[in-house]
Amino acid sequence: MPFAVCAALAGTDARAADAPELLFPVRCDIGRDCWYFSYMDLRSGPGYRDHRCGLRTYEGHKGTDIAPVDPGARLPVIAAAGGVVLGTRDGMDDRPAQGPDPGRAGRECGNGVRLDHGGGWTTQYCHLQRGSVSVRKGARVSAGDTLGRTGSSGRSELPHLHFQVERNGRPVDPFSGAEAADPPPCDASASGSGRKMLWRSAGDVGSYAPTIFHRAGLATDVPDKERALHEGYPQAGPVTAPALVGYAVLLGAVSGTTVDTVISGPDGRTLFSNRRSIGEDRARYFSYAGKRRKGGPWMPGVYRVRFLVSGEAPAGPFRIERTAEIELR
Repeated sequence: MPFAVCAALAGTDARAADAPELLFPVRCDIGRDCWYFSYMDLRSGPGYRDHRCGLRTYEGHKGTDIAPVDPGARLPVIAAAGGVVLGTRDGMDDRPAQGPDPGRAGRECGNGVRLDHGGGWTTQYCHLQRGSVSVRKGARVSAGDTLGRTGSSGRSELPHLHFQVERNGRPVDPFSGAEAADPPPCDASASGSGRKMLWRSAGDVGSYAPTIFHRAGLATDVPDKERALHEGYPQAGPVTAPALVGYAVLLGAVSGTTVDTVISGPDGRTLFSNRRSIGEDRARYFSYAGKRRKGGPWMPGVYRVRFLVSGEAPAGPFRIERTAEIELR
């Protein structure tokens, strides 16, 4: 989970006959009740690339982040393969951290479990809910056994699981079976990345999206980036609000991506439209645009913002949409 940085890693392909076949480590379905917040960074030098050569990661990220769709949900975390418990931690506060927290320094994983699968292979499960860790050091577990529940302990800005695979102490990407290198050992094609993955089946891990919406909404003035990211804004406001501003947080924003913002009023008519182009690759991109009130109050009713984001990623072209509403009274 952001924003720890690891040392540069060497090597290209860690897949071997003794590699464990991994179950998906959270009891959930990707795209229905959970989603990928971030993949492993496969570029060991400056910059970052995920297993599909995209930007759904960040510099030095050593694992895969899996988050509940409902931030309040605490999903079961399970052993991806059988093994022995190397160590655990529990008891840390698991509220999301929105800034530096000295109390979590040196314990970035938070509440967690580490398993030994033999042959130099280990898996680690981080940011678990306080009080949920259900195994002890030295215990033997089978694939699918419950280890705990998703939380936000340690260095974590939203509830999720950080799942990390290592061989002989070096992180390995479960989607490609590769260690980080420079140039990164990624493959933009689905078939190329799927041939070497450590997952038991492609059905366990869901589909890949090069760019996704993390947050989107309508504010009644210029939005604050941190508030937009962590809290969002109310879905109601006064008709005397100084402005109507649509905001969106994107993950995996590729240079050249266009962001169209359209705000419409209660009568369906367009009040504001804007198009902007993203000028550089960004792991996370914050965009906002809107209209200030002039003269009298806004018309009472429901206002809607529609975002259309499109571009060309290494994995191919994409086009995604998101809408949000606010009621002015």
